[in-house]
Amino acid sequence: MSVTISTLMMKTFYVANKSLFDDLREVQYAIIKGEPLSLQAYGALGGRICSDIDILIHRSTLSVLEKKLRLFGFVDTLKSRADKILMLSSSHQTSPWKRELPPFGFVDFDINFDIFWGEYEGNRINMEDFLSDTIEVDIYGCKVKVLPPLKAMIQLILHHYKEMNSIYHLSGHNSINYNMFKDVYYLWKNNKENLSLNNLYSISLEYKIMPYVFYVLHFTNRIFKDKELKKYVDAFHTLEGESLLDCYGLTETERKKWKVDFQTRLKATSLFDLIQNSLTKDDIEKLERNRRIFG
Repeated sequence: MSVTISTLMMKTFYVANKSLFDDLREVQYAIIKGEPLSLQAYGALGGRICSDIDILIHRSTLSVLEKKLRLFGFVDTLKSRADKILMLSSSHQTSPWKRELPPFGFVDFDINFDIFWGEYEGNRINMEDFLSDTIEVDIYGCKVKVLPPLKAMIQLILHHYKEMNSIYHLSGHNSINYNMFKDVYYLWKNNKENLSLNNLYSISLEYKIMPYVFYVLHFTNRIFKDKELKKYVDAFHTLEGESLLDCYGLTETERKKWKVDFQTRLKATSLFDLIQNSLTKDDIEKLERNRRIFG
């Protein structure tokens, strides 16, 4: 998908769903990634390719949001009640909701109720608190709520760490790529006042995510080689973070060493080809289960 087609599709989506977003005004939520990230990282809509809409909510808001989506013509892709229970208990999201958007076909509306992955064993971040200071922005004539830059960076870093380490994502698409680091770099570069070293360090310490912030900033600076960003990388360095650099896997039991260097991962056309011979029986079973549920 080109940037031009992506931009036209997103504009069509927001225009078609203005009434939905108006109706969500009293709901606590944030639209994440997508066009809000285009605005914050690049200063304009259409700055990056977007193929779906991601919303972040608190679990308690899920039933309210689902009712509103049905009301405005969205269809739940959930396969069974058992799958929904499994997703709610062991994932960070539900199955996508879809709405037909001529001439683009169906567009996914992804509901996220956590910024950590399902397997995460540390302290969870309270989503009501995380969503307490959203800001309103205009996207193609729609007033929508988005995260402020500091929390947008936290969400983006944790998302990228998950993408770079989840066997499901490594097996399904190009989940280690230049554009993901470009988004991190320009979100930081164009919001330095909000993303000062002190601000980012303080919130990362509070959320106990220092190794993951180091991990993503380290690889971002491997590409952009920015002296000021290097100060962040050095400040966030931990032994745990360093130990993660050459590994993949979201839990200690599934974690494995990469057999290729970072540049090879970055340029690979099939990450699955790089890991498939190292996957265990448990990995394969988990992979097949996730494919059945999430498609």
